[in-house]
Amino acid sequence: MFDPTSPTGRTEESDTGGAARIVDPVVVTGCASGIGAAVAALLVARGIPVIGLDLRAVGPDGVDLRACDLSDPAAIDDAVARLPGRIAGIASVAGVPGTHPAERIVAVNLLAPRRLGAALLPRIAPGGAIVNVASVAAQRSDRTDEDVAAVLDATDEDVPALVAAHGLDGTATYDFTKKALLALTRRQARAGVARGVRALSVSPGPTETPILGDFEETMGADRMAAAVAIVGRHGRPGDNAPLIAFLLSQEATWINAVDIPVDGGLLGIRD
Repeated sequence: MFDPTSPTGRTEESDTGGAARIVDPVVVTGCASGIGAAVAALLVARGIPVIGLDLRAVGPDGVDLRACDLSDPAAIDDAVARLPGRIAGIASVAGVPGTHPAERIVAVNLLAPRRLGAALLPRIAPGGAIVNVASVAAQRSDRTDEDVAAVLDATDEDVPALVAAHGLDGTATYDFTKKALLALTRRQARAGVARGVRALSVSPGPTETPILGDFEETMGADRMAAAVAIVGRHGRPGDNAPLIAFLLSQEATWINAVDIPVDGGLLGIRD
């Protein structure tokens, strides 16, 4: 299990043969509920230590829970300073829907994964990974690749104004941040490849989490019902967690720089 007294956060466990193996922790954001909680719980169940970051220090049993406001760069930097010197990976799951102010959507959905990734990539052990949770909503964004690149090339301080200049409402801002997150993931993969660190994204479709009602409000209940009519139900956090856990694992070391939809086939089946 995770040893908070260890400078690296690692512990040695004995395999049945008596050999010692080192277990590095995984950092999971958004661990208080939904997909983040499902990922954290699954990793813990598999004997992997987890450090969970969320607005409040709540989450599954067995997780080292730490409060962090992911919309606040200073809070992220403080959390990073308290993390171990070596980790197995990051699952950036935390996100807010289009019902929130645009600046907060940008901060949590895009700038937090970027800041965490930049700070923690050097600490990820070879074979580890960054897994960002995007969304199939990225496909709806009408912003160009040039728009995305301009945002990713800008400083954290300048990004909110760049996004605001597009005059997007909350829903469109959400879509744009998820499209930008896909591109950020590819950049992180390029930055990590020489170190043996991968970066990937998963894009859930509509999922039964505490913010599903927000999506019904911003995207329309009819549209959400239409998705159910196509694939039979909404997704569940447990539909996403095993994939994210796999992508973080050493079993996925030849999977890199791609996005994987987790939508029950919604994008492929619908007209």
